[in-house]
This record gives sequence, structure tokens and C-alpha cells, in this order.
Amino acid sequence: MELFDELTKAQGALPGEDGGPEGAVAQRQAAEQALREIKQLHETAPKYRFREDSQAEIIQKYGVEVVDLPGEYVKVAESKKARILDGGEQVGCEEFTCRHFSRQGYSAIFVESVPFHVLFGVYMWLVIQDLSDPLVRIVGFGERASFNAGSLSRQIWTHLPADFGTPGYGIRRASAIREHLSTDMQDRDHLEWLFDYWLPYSGDLRQYLWAHRDEDIATARQLIKILPPKVICEILGYLVGSYWHRYCGWPDLVVFRENEFFFAEVKSSGDKLSEDQKNWIRDNHEILRLPFKLIKIYKQGVGK
Repeated sequence: MELFDELTKAQGALPGEDGGPEGAVAQRQAAEQALREIKQLHETAPKYRFREDSQAEIIQKYGVEVVDLPGEYVKVAESKKARILDGGEQVGCEEFTCRHFSRQGYSAIFVESVPFHVLFGVYMWLVIQDLSDPLVRIVGFGERASFNAGSLSRQIWTHLPADFGTPGYGIRRASAIREHLSTDMQDRDHLEWLFDYWLPYSGDLRQYLWAHRDEDIATARQLIKILPPKVICEILGYLVGSYWHRYCGWPDLVVFRENEFFFAEVKSSGDKLSEDQKNWIRDNHEILRLPFKLIKIYKQGVGK
């Protein structure tokens, strides 16, 4: 419309239906010019991307280390999950990978995303539910534990900021977050003590984040013993910066021994990275920089 206005004024024609032939020409010229400029702008600074990077492009672009493991796949009736033979026993891909690294002197735990939500809820509840935050208000939601049990869920009323989980929250509360993460959270023993001390106080926030299950809490405790305190604080800072965009896509395993650890995403021969996993790999390369490997279990054979 801006281009049309400029052209009609320059040509002395009226816009719209009363503009005559000159107005129609100006309208067509404006439309053609606008389309050219929009296409050029999209080439340099696209507002939306409609093409997803392939797995191969992600691996190459971000220098992902790929570990190829041979595996004898087993056909199991009425099962969609891949099963692999290991020492005559049928196991899943993650367990097969754990056993592979165990033979190399490593240990491994299953993680995915939820144990990191537990860590986030426990260590960040004090700053997120800070009553001095002007955007904190009372909210209500159904208890997650009751929902999981299939019973009538009771209502939980707690305090949450209106912009929680958005990039704007991380920017708005940057000073408070930085101060919170820099005080008494760089020592492993103190982190373990804080975890147990803050666990009950963080219950409402963890319920809200679906980070309430006992097995996930136990895994989070293991992570405190495995990951350096600095890494845990970096993960917390990463999540709080844009929680709803960063809480999914975490790798399957944390593999470790002594002072060494790395994250591992396990894929069977026909499995591909999800978009959440691609986003995590992208963010890990650009922000977290955690050691990471993609484990691909290729078919050495197929048994019955």
C-alpha cells in the first residue's frame, strides 16, 4: 500500500477504482515491486523458515560426533520398538548402548528431559516464585500426581510470574537470576544439601513442570554427583532463559567415568532426530557446549 501510494502520487493518478488506467498500472507495479522486495528480504533475513534441516545437515553443521555400533536386530511380534541381541539377550537400543560403554569402563544413566526439569524446579523455585517480582501472581492448576494415578485431581494454588518460560522473563530477571546462580551453588556438597533442603519447598513448581515423580527425582540426585556444579548452573541458566523453548529434546543418556562425562542420543538404524532434538543440538553447540555424541546402531543382521 505504501508503494502504491508513492506510485500514484508520482504519476498523478488516483488510487483505487477511480484511478483509471493509470491507477491500475500503478497498482500492478506496486504489487510486483513489493513481491520482489519481500523475496529479497526473505533471502537475507527470513522471518519464518519452512524448511527443516535434515539430520545429516545438523550433524555436519554442528560437528556432531557419531559413534556407529553394529547390532543384530530381532523381530518381535507386535512391538514397534527395536530390540537387539546382546550376549543372547534381547535388549532395547539404550540398554545396548549402556552395555557397550560399560565394557569400556563407563557407567551410564537414562535421563532424557524430566530429570533436568527436577533440577530446575528445585534450584530455581526461590527466584521464580519470588514474591518481590511484580509479575508474580497466584495461579491454579490440577495436581499432576493425581492425574497420573487416574484419580480426581485436586487444585494446586501457587505463585508464578506471568511471563514465566518466555525469553522476556530471562531478560527481565537477568540480574536476580545471575545473583541466585552465583551464590553458594559452585560446591557439590552444598548442591546436594540444597537439593534435599529445597525439594519439599519446590513441590508446587515441580508439579507445574511435571517434575514430581520419585524416579525422576532419584535420577536428578545422580546427576548432581556426575556433573560438575558449574555445568549444572549453566544448564539452569540455559533453561531459565527460555524454558518453554528449551525443556524438550534432551539426550537419552549421560555416560561417565571418574572426571569424564558426555551426553548421548541413541538412534536405531531407521530412527531419525526429532525437531526438538535438532534444536537441542543446535543450542548445545551455540550455548551449552556440553560433550555430546550421537550413537547410531546399524544393522549387522536381523534374527527372529
